[in-house]
Amino acid sequence: MRIKTLVGAAVLAATCSVLTACGGGGSSASGDYCSELKDDQAFFADFQGNNSDLGNLDEAFSRMHTLADDAPDDVADDWKTLDDALTTIEDALKEAGLKPSDLGKLGSGQVPPNVDPAKLQELLPKLQALSSTDVSKAAERIASNAKDKCDVDLGAN
Repeated sequence: MRIKTLVGAAVLAATCSVLTACGGGGSSASGDYCSELKDDQAFFADFQGNNSDLGNLDEAFSRMHTLADDAPDDVADDWKTLDDALTTIEDALKEAGLKPSDLGKLGSGQVPPNVDPAKLQELLPKLQALSSTDVSKAAERIASNAKDKCDVDLGAN
């Protein structure tokens, strides 16, 4: 049971460290990508803090994938880095029999049915993809671009 709680907490921490860049306020944005960044800020802000509701994590991942798909050329590679890390996490969760939204249950000690305990134990090392130097630097470049090109401050809390 302890590994399951640890995995849930680790996914939350790793995901929020990436999503935190999308919290906070910004000013007017132009273009589809810029509008999406601004619109998604409030949604991602819900994942900050210790009382984050992971019930919408599936939606958060979906929104991140959409932003990656719509990213302009100057940050497309950075979004690909971030998107690949998220996909790795989603794939690992799926292999373990979990959906991202199941992580809240794990954090409270509830193990969803059909979870493969061996795959669950293999999940923790895969979570490190979200805290890698490459992902962190990509997130920094995305935030810098958002401020410069979209007038959206992703670093604000």
